[in-house]
Amino acid sequence: MELLTVPYLLMKPPADHFGYPDFTGHTVLAVDDHQDSLDFLAEVLRFCGADVLTAWSTAHARGHLQIRRPSLIVCDFQMPRETGVDFMRWLRGQQDERASIPAIAVTAYPKDFLKERDVADVFDAYLVKPIDTPRFLGIVEVLVLKPRSARPSRDLKKA
Repeated sequence: MELLTVPYLLMKPPADHFGYPDFTGHTVLAVDDHQDSLDFLAEVLRFCGADVLTAWSTAHARGHLQIRRPSLIVCDFQMPRETGVDFMRWLRGQQDERASIPAIAVTAYPKDFLKERDVADVFDAYLVKPIDTPRFLGIVEVLVLKPRSARPSRDLKKA
């Protein structure tokens, strides 16, 4: 008896993300000085197919940005030496395509975060810790998968 090979049987099945978005082909830079938060962000994003770069400081994040251009940055607000807002101010001031990378702030201190004068200019959205995973992934989906023209304006809105 001869076996017939059917080409579609040899194809790798698509990853099952249980209804969550598929970020395959996108790179996300996650910046957080707390290892547990950094691990959580990386695990959730990798589950959805993203290539995740992790950085435990803004200096480490700058190193990643010299080598690669991520599709999105997820950055903690309150970090030692330099806040996430200061880091994003620096990034928005760059004279290349890095200045337009969409960014989400994550914070355990929303009142302190909102006191910053220009958060709407440097972040596209923010989330309060502990992070609501489905909401977080929905925001990532809008910022990474939707064309810029289909996105809401850059007015900062709490997610």
